[in-house]
Amino acid sequence: MAIWATLPGETPIDDISGLKIKGITTRKQLSFAEAENILEATVKYLEGPLQRRSARFDLAWCLRLHREMLGNIWTWAGETRQENLNFGVPWHQVQVQLQGLLDDLVYWETHWPSVLEQAVHLHYRAVRIHPFMNGNGRWSRMLGNIWLRLHLCPITLWPEQAVGTESTVRTEYLDSLKFADETGDMTPLIELHERFSDTTDPYRPMDDKPVSG
Repeated sequence: MAIWATLPGETPIDDISGLKIKGITTRKQLSFAEAENILEATVKYLEGPLQRRSARFDLAWCLRLHREMLGNIWTWAGETRQENLNFGVPWHQVQVQLQGLLDDLVYWETHWPSVLEQAVHLHYRAVRIHPFMNGNGRWSRMLGNIWLRLHLCPITLWPEQAVGTESTVRTEYLDSLKFADETGDMTPLIELHERFSDTTDPYRPMDDKPVSG
């Protein structure tokens, strides 16, 4: 019998029938397996220069990214959910709202000077849509980082172990999302991105200015 501990602000895992690895019985084992799979996507998208053809930021690619992150673990990875959860938009609105976000991103890219703020709003909106049965936070943070990498800006080195467990950082992260929900003010979430920004990133422009592309 699997033992799944649910963290505050987390979507409960009620159905493990989609697990591809049958030997997993604890949350610690699941987290380790998922982290290994996500590392593969991290290396692919964040360990070197990135071209738009590899990260198209269209609907099909966004779904594929989730599958690349968790497809070794879950059969439903990359598929939008077909039920309502304790969080996120109604399931039948997921693809429409996700496409709306991507349309907005096209506008932001040419009308919004700060790439970091583009990435923060992308991250926030994506996690609020909550397109998948699970892994939405990690997928949303990855989306933001890939957008930063694509534009040669320092990525955010999220301490995923802290964000994914009960910790001060997780509490700050959830509070920043809640504050944005209640006030529309992204400042705390932007400050978190800035705090964990990789200032040693070798792919940032030499003059420290974001490059659009």
